[in-house]
Formats: sequence, structure tokens, C-alpha cells
Amino acid sequence: MKTIDLGSVVQQTISRYSHKHVGEKPLVFVTLAPALTQVPWQDRTAEEFVRRLIYETLLTSDPGAPIEVSLRHRNCLDDLNAFIGIKPSYWVQLRVAGRGIRVAEYLIDELFGELGFRVDEWVGIDGSDTRLGIFGTIDAPKLKMVFCLESVRHKQKCDLLLPIIDGTPPPAIVTSGQTSHSAQV
Repeated sequence: MKTIDLGSVVQQTISRYSHKHVGEKPLVFVTLAPALTQVPWQDRTAEEFVRRLIYETLLTSDPGAPIEVSLRHRNCLDDLNAFIGIKPSYWVQLRVAGRGIRVAEYLIDELFGELGFRVDEWVGIDGSDTRLGIFGTIDAPKLKMVFCLESVRHKQKCDLLLPIIDGTPPPAIVTSGQTSHSAQV
């Protein structure tokens, strides 16, 4: 089990995009729960997916529309746990949201595929603008990542949900200690 510093991954990816991309760039607001920046994960796939998702989102987004990136703790999501068939200690949620974001299922499938994950299934409800994708590997059937795409009132929300299955209790979250940064990238 490795420890991934998702806070650094988010900040470094935004910085890398800012230095490489010439021209108009979106304003990015970042909110990180300090106790959650260090996340236990089996390998580097979660780190690489976060890096690629944020970079691709910045690259394809409308530069005139701000983007919000947040990292949060989620308590047990019992319905989702039962649906996927796993019982994590807790969930970590990375959200990338904004009016100018252009992320589609095929991009998510491609990003996961590059890391050896395949889509178990995309689930949606008729009349809803929300789609849930469950991704896994053949080698490690219990290693799952969940991705939710939601489009409401011209704002797209992309949620990566990471089930943390290490037997430890969730980190203590101190809301007054959360940091928020904004930067023109």
C-alpha cells in the first residue's frame, strides 16, 4: 500500500498546465481538506488518473469560465457500497466542476483504459443528466474507482470516488483548517 499526496498532485498539475499553456486560461479555485491530502492506495493509478483528469479538463475547458477543484472525505455510501460489492473504510471524493468543462464518457473511458482499468458499467436513469461509471481491473477485482458525470443548468460536475480499503478509520476532518486557493492558470 502506497500513500499518495493528492493535494500535491492537484497543485502540481495545475501549475504544470499554467507553465506549458500559452494564452487565456481559466481561473481555478482549489479546496483541499488538509487531513485528506495523504491517501492510501494500492499503486499509482489513482495519482495518475487525477493528474490526467485535471490536465485534460483544463486543456479542453472554456478559458473564460472558472473551474472548481475540491478534495473531500465521504462517509460510507451504503447504496454505492452494496451496488459495487465492496466495503471501504471511507471514500475520498475529488470534484472538478464548472460551466466551461467539456468532459464526456469516452474521455473518462480512455483515461481509465490507459491505466489498465476497464468500465464495468455506466449507469444512468432515464430523464437524468447524471451518469455513474464503475471501473475495475481484471488483476485486482476489488480495486475499483467510481466516476460520476453530472450536468445541471449548464454546469458540469465530475466526481472521482476512491474507496479506501485499508482498515483504518477515516482521517479527522477539521473544517476550520481547510485551505482554499485560487489561481489564474
